[in-house]
Amino acid sequence: MASTRDDQAPLASVRLMLNKHAVALTPILNQVSALPQESHLEYYFVPMQHMELYRPYFRPGKPLKNLKLINFQRPAISLSFYMKHKYKLDRNVPIEQVIHHLKEYRDELLNRSLVEQLSPGQIQELQQNDELLRSVRKMPQDYQFCFSNYHHYYRYWYCTFRYFADATLTQLDSDNEHLLKHTERIKNQVHERLNIIFIDPYYITRPVPQDNKFVDRELATYPTQIRQGITTLYIRKTT
Repeated sequence: MASTRDDQAPLASVRLMLNKHAVALTPILNQVSALPQESHLEYYFVPMQHMELYRPYFRPGKPLKNLKLINFQRPAISLSFYMKHKYKLDRNVPIEQVIHHLKEYRDELLNRSLVEQLSPGQIQELQQNDELLRSVRKMPQDYQFCFSNYHHYYRYWYCTFRYFADATLTQLDSDNEHLLKHTERIKNQVHERLNIIFIDPYYITRPVPQDNKFVDRELATYPTQIRQGITTLYIRKTT
């Protein structure tokens, strides 16, 4: 039990911290794409000045199961989100697994019939399943099988972020991570999972092209700026 608790963050306590630190971002005012609007997806944006407070939940190599720090130590200067449909397709299926799957499905319908009346369609399914099970057992060579979760639509949200890769804030890099989502298990029990995305609050609001952020930062160190036509003279003292 102790190892299970070690894999779980105290989400109630984390949410109390997030109530103090999290900020809202919008595609119009910030350099962020359309934000995911999913009931099973919980995520927060935290300015980088609060990042160290979340270090206890940073577990490289052994991540927490219910809390993910998307970009710890790499605060984002821009963000984009996209959905990916993940699935697997297994064509090399042993006949034993096929029979087991058919029996499990039949038993599920039979157990349901003990507590409720099956619909005509379910009764027909049960009959067809029994016929298929007998036929597969008798002549497995007449069939081809594959297992896949493709039509269960396991879709996951990913976050792509750009960040400064060096202390001088002149080198940029990018990465992407998938986001954890709430999952529903047996008897409608919901397992909550949340994500924290750290941001650079200054640069994520600057309306400049991503590759020019380091130029934007350098020019900001010139306190005197004199514009003439399309050219601006930037001046600063050397001492």
